[in-house]
Amino acid sequence: MLIIIPAGIQVAKNMQKPVVSNKVHTNLAVPYVAPSSMDWMSYHITEEFFITFICACITIRAYTTSKSEHLSTEVKSRIFLISSGFILLGISSATHASIHAFRLDLNLLYQTLFGYCLGLITLITAVSSDRPENKNFIPFLYLLLLPLFHPVAYNIFPIFGDFRPLVWLFISYLSGVICMLYIAAWYRTGARRYLYSSLGHALICISSIMLFFPGPMGSRVWIYGHLLRPLGFTTLFFSMKLEDLTKLRGSILYKTLTAFSLLAAIPLFVFGTVMFYENVRPIDFVGRNWMVFILLLVTLISALFFGLGLIIRLIRPILKLQDSVNWLVERELNEKIEVTSNDEIGELSHIYNEMVVKLRNSISEKDRLNRLAATGELSATLAHEIKNPLNAISVAATYLRQNYKGKLINEFIKIIESEATRINTLTTKLLNFAKPVQSEPVLSDLNALIAETATLLKQEALEHNVEIEIKPGDNVPVFPFDYNQIKQVLLNLVINSLDAVNDNGRIRIETGLNNGSVFLSVEDNGKGMSSKEMENIFNPFYTTKTRGTGLGLAISKKIAREHGGDLFIQSLSGQGSKFTLLLPHNK
Repeated sequence: MLIIIPAGIQVAKNMQKPVVSNKVHTNLAVPYVAPSSMDWMSYHITEEFFITFICACITIRAYTTSKSEHLSTEVKSRIFLISSGFILLGISSATHASIHAFRLDLNLLYQTLFGYCLGLITLITAVSSDRPENKNFIPFLYLLLLPLFHPVAYNIFPIFGDFRPLVWLFISYLSGVICMLYIAAWYRTGARRYLYSSLGHALICISSIMLFFPGPMGSRVWIYGHLLRPLGFTTLFFSMKLEDLTKLRGSILYKTLTAFSLLAAIPLFVFGTVMFYENVRPIDFVGRNWMVFILLLVTLISALFFGLGLIIRLIRPILKLQDSVNWLVERELNEKIEVTSNDEIGELSHIYNEMVVKLRNSISEKDRLNRLAATGELSATLAHEIKNPLNAISVAATYLRQNYKGKLINEFIKIIESEATRINTLTTKLLNFAKPVQSEPVLSDLNALIAETATLLKQEALEHNVEIEIKPGDNVPVFPFDYNQIKQVLLNLVINSLDAVNDNGRIRIETGLNNGSVFLSVEDNGKGMSSKEMENIFNPFYTTKTRGTGLGLAISKKIAREHGGDLFIQSLSGQGSKFTLLLPHNK
């Protein structure tokens, strides 16, 4: 039904429905159109379907991105919320266009504009939340808006035209919040595309502000508002890229910005609703006093709610961090902070926990070095004290063997000479361990060294029924290191593996590059070690074997440190061990 309004007749406030009474809603779905040759209603319907198409494209692209396997749960949840937000915006735009296309009751537009608001709130949550996986339920709140399609529900609301500006004010405010969040994301990450996303939401915000002012369809303010909306969504389509979606992380900046924005919005929205309601149904003096009281109460409650929220979410983790620092020494570096967020406080907690681990390891390493220094000094003293009488014993045994004959005497002399040789070997190792390691690096081929060592130990491996496999890295360069010392390290590691494996065992020697360093690893499928054994395996005189001095691995680690590298162990009891020697190839 088309309404022709003669000149001089006042138009109803909503520009969409003539006001019959406070209770009666007409089914008129053709709003007042300013005189023009342009069919603005057809343009408006096309505009809404175009926005639906843009939102669908953004959703499909975001959904495709979320299928990547290397993405974390946090990133996938954030992408899910972003795609869900655009789904809600697209559904609302399609519904909006259908209401006009099929000339349905305009009060149905309440549902579409509330859907816009929920879609924007979902986008705000996607950007600002540090735990988006806990907010995946928000898009499903749209189900609560479905009853608004029923006449009983939408006829409860005032005539749409009376409250239409207020709803557009909600949309403009929420779009402005997202605009500021993307500016904050650009400030925090430096990704310039966030500025384009901010521009897109700024255009939507400006268009919503223009639609806040009541004007007939086809008026200048209406045209500008409905031109900027599709332009804003088009800008968002070109700004949303894969790398930008994966860069979003939780931040205190986002949370505080969102919290203060919503804190300021709640009393303003309550006041705006009262003002618009007063235009529809005037409020008496007592009613106005109650409205002022309710407005102050809502302001106080919202301030307390967001204030307590900030204290719980921001201040409490900082206080826990402060408490952990104060009790750091008393708790013997065993206290860790529970990480409950992915924002800056969460990152600070991670850094603190890593610092505690490094400090604990540093103190442990310092104690180990002190023990090594004391052991080395004691070993040198003992070795010198032992060598002198040991030489006398060896000379006496030689004299006895040359001047006295007899089966029993020869047997005892052999025992004396054997044990003297063994003690001499031990004292030599003690002296080698005590004196500083002086490496003489020259350009050498590490792959050639492992091949030579495997050949050298091949016969012993066959006797133990053990297979030695070598896997030289193709990208290992020729670089300077002390060939004999690194060969000594490799011999110690392989001999230890030979002692650890049983029949039909396997030892694998491998070289390669790892983060700017050359690695040499020796892996076996032997009996492995417990965590307690691994803690002490590089300490001098510690051994899990029935033979040996327990100095081989201690000397090997000392040689690795002298080369500017290190020696590490990975082992599981019953599953074998893996020693890894790291050497800087650019030293």
